[in-house]
Order: sequence, then C-alpha cells, then structure tokens
Amino acid sequence: MANSYDATVKELVWAGAPALLKMLTGARVARFLSAEFSIVRQRRPDMVAELDNGEVFHTEFHAGREDISWRMLEYYALISRHHGGAPVTQLVLHLGERGEGGPPGIRHPNLNFRYEVRYIADLDAGPLLDSPAPEDAVLAILCRCDDIRERVRRVVARLAPLPRRERSDAAAKLLILSQLRKATPVVKEELETMAIQVNIKEHPYLSEVFAKGLEEGEAKGREEGEAKGRAEALLRLIERRHVAVSEEAGRRIRAATVADLDRWLDAVFDAPTLTAADLDAILGSPRH
Repeated sequence: MANSYDATVKELVWAGAPALLKMLTGARVARFLSAEFSIVRQRRPDMVAELDNGEVFHTEFHAGREDISWRMLEYYALISRHHGGAPVTQLVLHLGERGEGGPPGIRHPNLNFRYEVRYIADLDAGPLLDSPAPEDAVLAILCRCDDIRERVRRVVARLAPLPRRERSDAAAKLLILSQLRKATPVVKEELETMAIQVNIKEHPYLSEVFAKGLEEGEAKGREEGEAKGRAEALLRLIERRHVAVSEEAGRRIRAATVADLDRWLDAVFDAPTLTAADLDAILGSPRH
C-alpha cells in the first residue's frame, strides 16, 4: 500500500506534471488509461498512460526499500492483457535518495523479466521549475539539488500567485514531500516568509479527519468538541500512516488536552517515518 509520499506524488502526477512525465516517458502523455484491474483482489497501478506514439507506459512511485519485482510482473500481465496484449514500458521512479541494489527484475530458469528504475533525485529540476504546471514545481523539491533553501524559495515563489485554495493544497503537498529531503523546517520558514498558510483542515488527506471529529464533538461544547475533533484527527492520521494504535495509546489520545493533541498532531505529521515505537515516544514526550 502506498505511503503518504507515494500517494502525494501520484496525486500531483495525475493532476498534471507534464514536464516530469515528458522527462520520464520521452513523449507527451496523450491520455491516462484505466488503472482498475479486478481479479481475486483488486490491483491499482500508480499510473498507466498512452503516449503520443501509442506506447502503453506504466509507472510506480516508490519511496520504500522493498523489492517490488513480482508486483511489477503482475502489473505487466494485467495491463498488457487489458490492452489486447500490447507491450508495456515500465518504470519504477524512486522518490528517496539513490540506494544500493541489484538490477531490477526477475531471473528464473523460465523467466527473464526487466523494467527500468530511475531516481527522481537524479533528475534536473529545471524543466519542472519552468513548467506552467504547479504540480511540476512541487515535485522539483525531490530533484537533484545543491542548495535546498534556494530550491524551496523557487518552488514557493511559483506557488505564491495561485488562488488561495490551490496554493494551500500545493503547499501542503510540498510539506509532505519535504520530509523526504529533510527540508521541512526550511519549507515552513519560506512559506511563512511568503505569507502562505497551510490549512490542514482543507488538505484532501486530512479534511475528513477533522470534519468527522468536529461534527461529533460540537454538541458537547466548544472545548470538548475541539479536543474530540483533534483526537479523531490524530487517530485517523496515525491510521493513514499504517501504525496500529494500542488500547493504552487510544485512551491517552482521547483523554488528552487540546494543547497536547496539537503538539502530537504536529509531531506525527512532521515525522519522516512512523513506527509503533516512534508513536510511543511522541505520546510520552514531556510537556513544553
């Protein structure tokens, strides 16, 4: 299951990012193709597109270190069969820094399967920053960079003229991806400098989190409602990051003050990775 980085990049690419797609595919995407394949269990590739030259192109955005060769083989079979046996060009775009690993693919006595692997950290950010699409600009934070603050400033400057809601949404995605480059403090500073506010309640990943908790708590009074809303937000955010909440942790969260819940929300949202041990440390951290 895709984590928040994969999901954020996928959303940006599906929304636009023509410059990045041209760099990856070597051609213009003519149209996106269906990525719904119903078998015994549903499979959903990150992106399937038909290029101008008629080629079927499949991309997976990957931030982890696990081997996904068998998943890529399964996707190849599903996509090719769905499109009448057409050949499929496959690419795994790694979102993290370059790591070590063997050649991508599978070597078996009766099978020789290969796909391309590229690292977004190796890509030139110039075409993305020059693109008229704000999605490209946000993705530029992951590309090759010698001066992260200057890169962030250029990205933020591209977001500043956008309408308020679009600007807030793009800034939220920038904050999410900045964790992969350990640049979250820099992004926060530059957003504040440009007076760009990120309303977490308006962000598509988190809006439902706040809405449900606030609606349920409203009848019990403002203070109690705010605490309950934040508690539900925190629990749902932790769930989105695929960490199980123990009974004890759940009790602590539901009984916490608004101040503690705000602090924990910030810590969980800003954490580059989140494990059960990380969550215990966050909930057990001393008051400031």
